[in-house]
Amino acid sequence: MIITVDLSNPKPTYLQIVEGVRRAIATGALKPGDRLPTIRDVAVQARVNRNTVSRAYLELEHQGLVRPRQGSGVYVTDDGPTLEREERIRLLKRLTDDLVVEAFHHRIPTEEVVQLLQESAAELGKETES
Repeated sequence: MIITVDLSNPKPTYLQIVEGVRRAIATGALKPGDRLPTIRDVAVQARVNRNTVSRAYLELEHQGLVRPRQGSGVYVTDDGPTLEREERIRLLKRLTDDLVVEAFHHRIPTEEVVQLLQESAAELGKETES
């Protein structure tokens, strides 16, 4: 699994790593039981501090997507996110609020945003079929 980080992106680096792992899980590139690359390997590959990767892995653990095993590494959970549905909806609502604000600032009509969401969902669906 290759995690890419764009240092010119204003989004915090650890969140870029979180999104990369989440996407890999969503598309099936990482499956339940798969071991994530070591913190050191990701830090070297992405050219970031190990603490940044550690923070990303901790965030993924809080989201219920991965679990560390003492002395063995970090693994994708078998049962998916352990967060309650209401909590996942709350997190998604926060992301959609951010999206709406960005669209507003860029003067992109709601209809175009909805179309972009549909296209992204369709693309993700194609990736999971592969």
